[in-house]
Amino acid sequence: MSRALILFASLVKGIGTRDGSAEKEKDFRGKSQKQVQFNPGQTWASWKVRILTDGEYEQSETFEIVLSEPVMAALDFPSAATVEILDPADESTVFIPQSTYAIEEDVGELLIPVRRSGDVTQELMVICYTQQGSATGTVPSTVLSYSDYISRPEEHGSILRFDKGETEKPCRVVVIDDSLYEGEESFNISLSLPVGGRLGPEFTSARVTILPDLDDAPVFYFGEMEYHVDESQNFVEVRVWRTGTGSLPKRATVTVRSRKTDPVSAEARVPLRHTGPCPVRISRRLRSGLDYVGISRNLDFAPGVNMQTFRVTILDDLGQPVLEGTESFELVLRNAGERHSWESRARPPSTSTTPISDPRDVSRRFSQDRSLQLPKVQFRDALYVAKENEGRISVAVFRSGDVSYRSTVRCYTRQGSAQVATDFEERPNTDAFHHHLPTSASPFGASVGAQSETVIKIKDNADKPIIKFGETKFSVSEPKESGQVSMVRIPGSPRAATPPRCRWSGCTPRTGSATSGEDYHPVSEEAGETEHAVEVEVLYDGVREMREAFTIHLKPDENMVAETQMSKAIVYIEETNSMADVTFPSVPQVVSLLHYDDIGACNQKYSDYEKTGSICVSENINDTLTRYRWLVSAPKGPDGVASPMREADFDTFFTSSKLITLDSVYFQAGSRVQCAARAVNSNGDEGLELSSPIASISMEEGMCQPRKVGTVGAEPFSAKLRYTGADDPDHANLIKLTVTMPHMDGMLPVVSTRPLSNFDLTLSPDGTRVGNHRCSNLLDYDEVATRHGFLTDATKNPELIGETSPYQYSAPLRGANTLRFYRNLNLEACLWEFVSYYDMSELLTDCGGTIGTDGQVLNLVQSYVTLRVPLHVSYVFHSPVGAGGWQHFDLQSELRLTFVYDTAILWKEGISSPPQAELQGALYPTSMRINEYGRLVVNFRTEARFRGLFVTSHSASPLASMIMSADHPGLTFNLTLVRTEPTYNQPLQQWTFISDFAVRDYSGTYTVKLVPCTSNPNQEYTIPPVCNPRDPITFDLDIRFQQVSDPVAVEFNLNTQMFLLSKKALWLSDGTMGFGQESDAAFSEGDVIYGRVMVDPVQNLGDSFTCNIERVFLCTGADGYVPKYNPAKFEFGCLADSPSLLYRFKIIDKAQPETQATFFGNTNFGAVLAVDDPEALSLVKQPGSDGFRVDSSAMFQGVTGREWYIHTIYTVRSRSNANRGKRSVEYHSVSASGSPAQGNQPRSRRSAGDPPELVDQIGADNNRGTNIMHIALDRTRSGSARGPAADALLPQELSGQGGEQGLVTAVGVLVGLLLTVLVAVVLALLLRSRQREKGEEAGPKVLSSREPMVTRGGGSDDSSEV
Repeated sequence: MSRALILFASLVKGIGTRDGSAEKEKDFRGKSQKQVQFNPGQTWASWKVRILTDGEYEQSETFEIVLSEPVMAALDFPSAATVEILDPADESTVFIPQSTYAIEEDVGELLIPVRRSGDVTQELMVICYTQQGSATGTVPSTVLSYSDYISRPEEHGSILRFDKGETEKPCRVVVIDDSLYEGEESFNISLSLPVGGRLGPEFTSARVTILPDLDDAPVFYFGEMEYHVDESQNFVEVRVWRTGTGSLPKRATVTVRSRKTDPVSAEARVPLRHTGPCPVRISRRLRSGLDYVGISRNLDFAPGVNMQTFRVTILDDLGQPVLEGTESFELVLRNAGERHSWESRARPPSTSTTPISDPRDVSRRFSQDRSLQLPKVQFRDALYVAKENEGRISVAVFRSGDVSYRSTVRCYTRQGSAQVATDFEERPNTDAFHHHLPTSASPFGASVGAQSETVIKIKDNADKPIIKFGETKFSVSEPKESGQVSMVRIPGSPRAATPPRCRWSGCTPRTGSATSGEDYHPVSEEAGETEHAVEVEVLYDGVREMREAFTIHLKPDENMVAETQMSKAIVYIEETNSMADVTFPSVPQVVSLLHYDDIGACNQKYSDYEKTGSICVSENINDTLTRYRWLVSAPKGPDGVASPMREADFDTFFTSSKLITLDSVYFQAGSRVQCAARAVNSNGDEGLELSSPIASISMEEGMCQPRKVGTVGAEPFSAKLRYTGADDPDHANLIKLTVTMPHMDGMLPVVSTRPLSNFDLTLSPDGTRVGNHRCSNLLDYDEVATRHGFLTDATKNPELIGETSPYQYSAPLRGANTLRFYRNLNLEACLWEFVSYYDMSELLTDCGGTIGTDGQVLNLVQSYVTLRVPLHVSYVFHSPVGAGGWQHFDLQSELRLTFVYDTAILWKEGISSPPQAELQGALYPTSMRINEYGRLVVNFRTEARFRGLFVTSHSASPLASMIMSADHPGLTFNLTLVRTEPTYNQPLQQWTFISDFAVRDYSGTYTVKLVPCTSNPNQEYTIPPVCNPRDPITFDLDIRFQQVSDPVAVEFNLNTQMFLLSKKALWLSDGTMGFGQESDAAFSEGDVIYGRVMVDPVQNLGDSFTCNIERVFLCTGADGYVPKYNPAKFEFGCLADSPSLLYRFKIIDKAQPETQATFFGNTNFGAVLAVDDPEALSLVKQPGSDGFRVDSSAMFQGVTGREWYIHTIYTVRSRSNANRGKRSVEYHSVSASGSPAQGNQPRSRRSAGDPPELVDQIGADNNRGTNIMHIALDRTRSGSARGPAADALLPQELSGQGGEQGLVTAVGVLVGLLLTVLVAVVLALLLRSRQREKGEEAGPKVLSSREPMVTRGGGSDDSSEV
C-alpha cells in the first residue's frame, strides 16, 4: 500500500479480504491485524496474506483485499486489490520414465510404464500410440507379413485411463516374433492429447529397440559326416542343409569345394575350359590316377528352401581296372560372400551350429570306399528261353573287373520242372566242366558275381492244341413264312497236334438284337474231333426289322489243355422287306374338339374321306392303330416372331401326348399346334409319318378366358372346411374339404396339402406324387390312400344337364383318366370344384394337419380345439420354353376348423387323490397356456381334505413338492405356491407350474406330487406355518396341449429382368414373347443402347405393380477389373467410389437431373429416361416396365478394349403406392426459389469400408432393387446412326458439307441455349454462395468417380427379387 502527500501520520483502520472463487481458510488465510499504520514520511506498507497449500490441483482462483475507514487520509483508486492464485505445481503430469527401451524379439508383450505426478485425486486420460521407425507396425485386424509389432493408432482405442489415486499404467504393445532374421530395429511410443492433466517435460516419447534374434540366424551344414560310395556308382549325392528360421524366407548362397586329404588318398580331375590365350598349368600328379571330378560351385537357396543337393562325379577305372584300396577326399563349405575365408573341420550335424557368416566354415569328409577290382564271373541274364524243337541253348558267362589275370569257373546244371535225360542233358558239378579264361593267374583270386544262377525255360508251342472258329461273321436270311426254318452252318478250324485226351466243351449262342427262341433255336454242343461244324436254325418271328444279330461263343477246354482263339462269331439275320410301304393319302388335319378333333385321312369324318377312303382300304390302313405325336410352340410376340415348334413328349397322370386328342393343358391362347400321324396297316406294320399344317389357337374364341384379356396369373380361389355331422347320409362325422377356383384355358389347377414343386416330376405318371401328395387332386381314384379323394371313378358330373360339347366326355377321344379329372370342371360356369372327405386322423397323419388349443375356457365348462390344415394351390400350364416344360403360379393358405369340447367334469369335480392314500385332497386345474417363450404354464388350485395344508417343502422332511411326466422325461418344471387361505381347516391354495424348456407337443400325463403338512386341532394359523410334514400325495393330470402356429401369409416373389437392346421396336414392345438373342447384341460406335427393366412377364399380375427406374450409373474397371455388386463383401458395383474403377458416371438421376454427368470428354451420353422420351409413351404405359436410352459413342473414347458396365436402381411397388413417371415437384420448386440445393450441403466424410447410402436403400424393405450388366461393344464396325469415327472427331465447319449446314445450325442453337441455361444456373449459385459461410462449395457436383460393380448375390443372373 502506498500513500501520497506525506505530511502527518495516518491510519487505515479497516483492511481485510473478500472471497472470490478462492475461499478464506480453504485457499488463503489473512492476518488477524485489521489495520495498517503509516508513520510520517512513510510512503508504503505491507499486509501479508498466507496462501494455503492443499495438494490438489485447482484452476486459477481469485480473492480481493479491500481497504476501508482511513484516518487522516483519503482512499484513492484502487481501494481494492485482486489476488489470483495459480497452482502449476499440483497439476497432474503424465510422462514415460525412460527415453529408451531395449527388448528381445520373443518378449511377446511389451508393457511400457506410463506414470503421472502431481494431483492424482482425479481421473486422467492420455493416448499412448506408436510411431513407425525402422521397425514396421501393422493393425490387429489385418496383420501384414514382415511386420514387427502391432501398432497402436492415435485414436480412442489407444487411450490409457488413470483412475483416482492411480499413478502408473502400462502401455501394452504386442511384439511379433517372426521367423525372419533381422538386424536391430526400433520404433517410438509417444503420449498425446491428455485429458485431466498435461504432458510432462520429459519424457513424452520413448524409443523401443528390438534386438536381433540369434535363434533366427542362418546356419549351413552337411547332412552326414561321411559318405561311402562304390567306384562303380559313378557319383555320390550330397545334401547341404540350412537352418535358422530367419534365413528361410530369404535368398542365401554358400560355396562348396572339394579338396584332397592329407596325406593324399584320391586324385581329382580338373575340367579344362579354353577361355583365351592364357595358358593353363596342369599338375603332374594328376596324370597318374584320377578318381573323382573336383568341384567348386555355389549353392543358391531360394526363399523357403532349407536343403540343396549336389553330386560329385566318381571316375571308374573301366578301361583298365586297377586294384586300389579305400580312397577318400574332403568337401568344404565356405561363405560365398567372403573374399577371404578360413576352413575348419566339421562337427557332427547335430552339433553343427556355426553360422556361415563366420569365416571359418564347416567341412565334411567323404569316403569313397571302393570294393577291390577283383575279377567277377557271372551270367549275363537271369532268364533264358529255349524252344524244344531247336535242340540246344547257349548261355553267356562274362567277367568284369581286373581282367589282366587268368580265372577259372565251374558251370553245371540242376533240374527243376524239366527232368534230366527226359528234357535236357545234365552238366555235372565236376572239374571236367571248368571254363578257363586266359591270361596269368591273379594273386588275389577271383569271385562269383551276384548273377551266379540263371533259369532256362523250355517252351513247346509247336505241340499245343488250338480251338477256334474258321470265320467270325456269318449272314443268313430270315424265312418268309411261318413254320419255315433257315439253317446257318458255322465251321471250326482244324486243331493242331491235339492229344487224344483233349476235348473242347463246344459253342453256345448268345442273344444280341435277336431273341433266343423267337428268332433262332439255341444250341450247345460238345466235340472232340479235329474239325467240327455247328448248325443253328433261324426262325420266322413275324416282326419287320432291318437286321437282327446273335453271337456264338466257344467255351474253354474243360481239361485246360487246348487254347481257345477267335472264340466269338456273329450271325446276322437279314430281312428282305423291313418297312411297310404304307402312308396316308393326305396330310392330317387339326380341328377343335368342338368340331370333332380327328386328324387321320382314313377316318370317316375326314373332310375328303370320299376321295381318300378307297385308297385307305386298298392300302389296308387300320385307322385305329394310327400312331400320333404333337408339336407345340409358344404364342407369337407383338413383332410377329414365332417360337420354334417343340414336341410335347411329357405325359401326365391323367393325359397323354400320344393320343388322337391333345389336352388343353399343353397349349394356351395364341399357341401353334401341329400333329404328326404315322399310318399302320392291318398287319400292324408302321408306315411313313405325315405332319399336318400348323394351326394357331384362337386368342378371342376361347371357352374360359381370363378375367382380364391378355394377362395370365394366379386367380383367387375359395376353400372351405366343414364338419358334416352325424346326419349326413353318405359321409357322416367326416370333415368336408371343398376348393372352388376359376378355370382358364390352358391352365391346370393343382390342389394339395403339401408344398408343390418340381412339376415335371409331380405331374408324371410314376408313383412319386402318390407318396408326397396323399391329400391332393394329383391322385386317381385307385391311388388314394385315404377313404375318399378329390377324384372318383365317375367320368361325368351328374349335375350337368345336357351336353353343349358332345365330345367333351367321349372316352375313345379323351381317355378315362382325363374324364375322371375333368369331371370336377363345370364348363358352363368355368369353375373347378374339388370335394373330398377326411376323418380327423387322416387330416393329421396323411394331410399334414395339426390340432391344438389356445387354452381359452368358456365358463369353466367348455374349451376350444382348433384344427389347422395347410392348403397349396397352383395354376400349372405347359410352356415349351419353361424349365421342365411347365410353369406355374403358386398360392398358399391355411384352413382352420374350431371345435368346442365339454370339460365340465374335469373343472367341476377336479382330480382326487388315490383312495388308498392316508390323507385326501383334490386338485382343480383352472387354466393352461403357452407363454411368449413357448413354455407350458398350468394354473391349478388344491383343497386339503385334512387339517393342515400343502407345502412346497419343509425343513423336517427331505422330500419336496414336484411335477414330473413319464411322457416327457427330459422336461423339468418350476412349481410355485401363489396364495393360500390363512387357515388350517381345509384351505384352498392356488398353484402354478411352468416348464423349464419348450417343446412342440405337451400332450401327456403329468404327475403332481404335493407334500401335505398336518397341524394340531387347536393350533392357530401362523406364518410360516407350523405343521408336521407327511408322505407326498399324488395327482395324475392328463394334458393334451400343442403349440399353435401362426397363420401362413400369402406371399409372392416378383422377379425383375434387365435387358440391353439394339432395336427400338423391341424396346417398346410388351415383352411377353421375350427378347431372345436380341438382349445379347453387340453395340457399334454411334448405336443407341435401349435399356429396359421389367417384371417377369410370366408373373405379370396386370396393372397391380409398377417399375420405375431412379438412377443409372456407367462405369469401367481399371486394369481389367470386373465390377461386382455384393454388399456383404463391400463390393458395390457402380454405386460407390473404389480405386478399382477407372471411370464412373451417374448418367440418369430421376429426382436430381442437374447432378447427372452428360459428357465424357467432348462426347454427350444422350441418356434419357423413357418417361422423358415422347416416342416411348407405349413403354411408359406398360405395367411393370420402365426403360432408358443412352448413346454408345462416349464408350468408344480412350483406350481400345475397355469394358463398360451399366448399373440401374429401380423401385417396384403396388400401383396404389406408386407415382409412376413423375419428377419430384417439391424438389424442383425448392431449386427454383433459390434455396440451397441438396448437392450444396456439406457432406460428411465416409470411411472406405462403409457402404454407400444408396446400398442401404436397396432391398425388399424399401421396394428397391438393382441390376448390373455388361455392355458388349463391337469395335470392328461403325454404327449406322453416325458416320465414321474419324469424321466424328473433326470440327463442325470441316466435317459438315452442303446439306449438313442445317444440322450444324441446329446444334449451334442448342449449344447457345445450353450456355444460356448454364450461365443462369451459375449466377444463381453465386448468389447462394454469398449467403453462406466462406469455404462452402457452390453448385452441384457431377459425380465422376471410381467404383466397383457386381451382379446381385455374386451370380451371373441379371434378375433380382424385390
